[in-house]
Amino acid sequence: MESAWAILVGNRSPVSASVSDVALLALFAPYCGGLTRERYLRSALQTLLAGEFRGIRPREGMDGHAFQLSWEGGHAPLEIATCQLVLPETTVQPYRFELVTHQLVLWLMECSIGEAGNRDLPDAFWTWLLIGTDLEGGDT
Repeated sequence: MESAWAILVGNRSPVSASVSDVALLALFAPYCGGLTRERYLRSALQTLLAGEFRGIRPREGMDGHAFQLSWEGGHAPLEIATCQLVLPETTVQPYRFELVTHQLVLWLMECSIGEAGNRDLPDAFWTWLLIGTDLEGGDT
């Protein structure tokens, strides 16, 4: 299925990346704190388009755990993204789950960079993943 933008412009010349960036920003901003955090939202949307986030989850007194989070679908804030979490250094099977895309974008906006330059997703993601609570503290 073609995107709404492709349907609107028909056979015209291709849309520049900056126009699609602005459209994505306008689409996700109401769900992700408005434009007050525009820099973080832009970065998260670039990651969303890449379809993958690689990082290391730190552990106190030990090396962290490398992980790879990837997703498909979820091109709009309320669409469902199908995600897969892989721990490449283990024999654990990939963990698959689904969630609304704007929640994924919020977590990508809140990712952190550790001392060694390693990226990690926020504690809220790991809490939700492990015990199933949402950001407001309720059950999912």
